[in-house]
Amino acid sequence: MKLCTFSVVVPVYNVSPYLERCITSLLAQNYRDYEILLIDDGSTDDSGAICEQYGEQDSRIIVCHKKNGGLSSARNFGIDHAVGKYVIFVDSDDYIEKKTCASLAKLIELSDEADVIGYNGVEEQEGTVTSTRRIPVEKLEFMSGRDYLYTRCRHRNLSVASWLYCCKRDFLNREGLRFQEGILHEDVEFTPRMLLKAKKVVESPVQLYHYIVRDSSISMQKNREKNIKDLFQTLEKQCQMAETLDRELRKWIKDAALNSYLNMIQEARMYQPQYRKYIKKSFLWNKAATPWNHVRVFLCTINVRWYCTINDFYKSIRKRT
Repeated sequence: MKLCTFSVVVPVYNVSPYLERCITSLLAQNYRDYEILLIDDGSTDDSGAICEQYGEQDSRIIVCHKKNGGLSSARNFGIDHAVGKYVIFVDSDDYIEKKTCASLAKLIELSDEADVIGYNGVEEQEGTVTSTRRIPVEKLEFMSGRDYLYTRCRHRNLSVASWLYCCKRDFLNREGLRFQEGILHEDVEFTPRMLLKAKKVVESPVQLYHYIVRDSSISMQKNREKNIKDLFQTLEKQCQMAETLDRELRKWIKDAALNSYLNMIQEARMYQPQYRKYIKKSFLWNKAATPWNHVRVFLCTINVRWYCTINDFYKSIRKRT
């Protein structure tokens, strides 16, 4: 089995209208030392056949078919079968810049083989393109995973999307880092845990990833009950994990978890009867680290509908300023 620099892990499930664009962007890389693992996670459309067609055309493509197990299961399968020194995650309805592998190879060299390489991307929705993360510097930053997590949580610019991180495969295996299966918001659970284990993280502001927002995606589904339940359980576990950490990091991880909790309450309009039962007001207390989060907690504990209305108004004002 030939070793290579990168293993690009692509979970595939019923994305035939978008899959060719994704694979084409992977094959267009101006860097040659990589493999592409297309993990067909039990697709019922033409996705599996499309994978096979590309696999016959290019020896760098490895096609694996497995029983449907979800996104986490497919990513874990890819990690287990990868031979690259580093693992890159790409969702099959997204695509990457042709300079991605070359840029990451340079970052690996400059960082003396950091455990984790962070980078930027853009979000595309109905013709609108925005940056996926707010990287505050125009130069490379090197730090431990603990310091990286602390800094990003404190400044409210931590991205948990796994497709914005390139991870050393030996690091993932050594630390037993895999995605939790059977849940949504798997990146919320995985990324902070992964970063805490990293000895060295390097981050670059270069935009390499194109994230496509689709109305049919899991995060955009109107019935959000599983979204809510899985996210809230994950955030509760994060706060339990934070109890084992030093005071400052614990403070900002809990504030970040609270922020995500409050955001879901607003986005899902959880004053609705079918969702109201999932709100644990006890979770809201003693986690706010910023004045605005203190205000949000106060409003939310008084009246969830008022909280959503006032928060909407506040956000609309911020957009205009």
